[in-house]
Formats: sequence, C-alpha cells, structure tokens
Amino acid sequence: MESASFTLEHLKGTTALIPGFLEMRNISGVVDLPNKFRLRVEAETVFPRAFVEIRIVVINDQAYMTDPGTGRWNEVSPESLPFTLLNLDRTLADIIEKVEGPIFVEPERLNGIDTHHISGRVLSQDLAALVPGAGEGFNVELGLWLDQANSLLVRVLITGKVVPTDIPDTVRRLTLDDINVPVDISPPE
Repeated sequence: MESASFTLEHLKGTTALIPGFLEMRNISGVVDLPNKFRLRVEAETVFPRAFVEIRIVVINDQAYMTDPGTGRWNEVSPESLPFTLLNLDRTLADIIEKVEGPIFVEPERLNGIDTHHISGRVLSQDLAALVPGAGEGFNVELGLWLDQANSLLVRVLITGKVVPTDIPDTVRRLTLDDINVPVDISPPE
C-alpha cells in the first residue's frame, strides 16, 4: 500500500481523548505512506455538550493541528499529537500478525470488492499503534476483510474494550478506500 483514504468510526461507544471532557466519535483522512497523513477528528465535549473538530497534517517531521476552540492552525511537535498514522501499512500488518485463532468466515462483497472475511481476537495492547491510549489485557474481537484480488485489508471491525475508559461492548469500524490512488498532502495555509 502506498496511499489510502480511511475512516475509523465508532458504531457503539466513543474513545475518551480527555477522560470526562472530550470524546472522539470518528476520524477520517488520507495517508501517503510512509510519512504523510491528513486527518479530521470529530469529537464532542461531555459537559457542556458541544461538537469539536480537530484537523491534523503531518509531513515527515513537521506536524500541524487546529486549535479546537478557534480552528486556527498551529505547528506542533509530532510527539504531542493524539494520533499517528505514520507507517499505517506496517501497523495494520503487525495487527494482522497478532490475530489469535483466525477463522475464515466466508467470502463477502463490500462496496463492489470481493473479500475474504476472517474473524479472530487480539489483546488490546496489540492495537496501541492504531487506537490511542489502548490499555493492556482486554480481549478484543476482530473482523478482517481482505480484498481477494490483492490481499489488501479493506475493513476491520474492532469489538470490545480497547481503551480503559471504553464501555465493554464498544464497536469501532476502520474502512480503507482509494488504496494506491495518489493523494496530495501539503502544509496548511
């Protein structure tokens, strides 16, 4: 994989970015591997309830993030970001390698793509590179859908507690689209 667009959405539950204050609902964006990504985080404050959008751009060792209150871009340290999608292809491959008890479920057609559907489980810490703040020791069920034509991952269903603040039956869905379609990621203006 050289590039892709992606969406990580919560079908049930949220991810606490700041426990008791800010909860993430969805992340979407594009990656240009290995060292560029642009994403949009949709979150909401717990009280008072308000919707927040955070945008992030990373190009090599430069990172930019919008201020959640003003929407203005600021240059920040890449280490300070709540997410990193650098080397996303390696991150996903590492997760697939850690799947325990993989079972072939059945072929399935998703968005016009013939896929192999595989089910298995991992420990929550195995998802730390993908889900910020992943805890340790929680059993997580995974559904994986791989494109039959090229064996690339196109969807992951993550069911169970990953972050210590998750509800036990949290469900997240990662969808990858436009794989290897060129993307333009440039610094914000």
